[in-house]
Amino acid sequence: MTKTLQELLPPQAMAGQFDIDDPAEILHEQTKFHRATLMGQVKNIVRFLRHPAYIARGAAGYNAYPSCPAIELPEPVLALGELARALEQRKSARVFAGAMTLQELSSLLHHSLRVRRMAKSDIAPHVKLAFRSYPSPGGLYPTEFYFFLNEVEGIEPCIAHYDARNHLLRVLKPQLGDAFGSAEVKSGESGGAGVKAPVVCVMTSVPQRATAKYGARGYRMSLLEAGHASQNLCLAAQGLGLGSLVYGAYYDDELAALLDIDGVTETVASVMLLGREAPPAPAASEDE
Repeated sequence: MTKTLQELLPPQAMAGQFDIDDPAEILHEQTKFHRATLMGQVKNIVRFLRHPAYIARGAAGYNAYPSCPAIELPEPVLALGELARALEQRKSARVFAGAMTLQELSSLLHHSLRVRRMAKSDIAPHVKLAFRSYPSPGGLYPTEFYFFLNEVEGIEPCIAHYDARNHLLRVLKPQLGDAFGSAEVKSGESGGAGVKAPVVCVMTSVPQRATAKYGARGYRMSLLEAGHASQNLCLAAQGLGLGSLVYGAYYDDELAALLDIDGVTETVASVMLLGREAPPAPAASEDE
């Protein structure tokens, strides 16, 4: 039975937080995973993965203009050092091994997410503006970063929030069992295998920080910022010898409930798994 948007909304949305006339909020709700509607979405994913024509079409997913004049590009100047190596080697990690150290996690957040510089506002000199290393709409930073610390050496499993100004993690609550796993789409539901990681980063968005200035366009800008921050994390992880995986197999509102956010005024935007990538399994010999 097809459910209406109102039937799928979390209780706090029906209590008045959700604006049914706001196209940005409608779009976000329509793209969430819900247990009641997941099977229909999964059927499309499975059909895509099993159809050779879809696979071929996806592999050719770029525009080409062969009839237009070409500008031949010279050999690149390889002056990016470690960044060039991280860009060249970055890939998604599918299997993680062992715990992360707190030093590794600190280094990852230091390079990718922390506040880099402070400035004063010309209009409001008493206000300190904090800037990070990824682009943000108007320096408003609608993205927040939460971490499920599953296996970090010396740290009890917990859910924490990253304080980018002071470069520290605030423990919000202890983890009881596999907290992130309770909101994860299981392999039987999605047709794929779950991935366990020592650290799970959940990026949430508070769109009103951007829409207050840019109107509805601020919603798009908020999502772009989460993407910029994700790439920072991916490249920093690669440079530190860690693996990363941008992950989509979760139930949005169940994950929001674990973080004690309402899923509307602050909502899950993206999830990334982090840790040491497990070495590839040895290839089977011809004798086996």
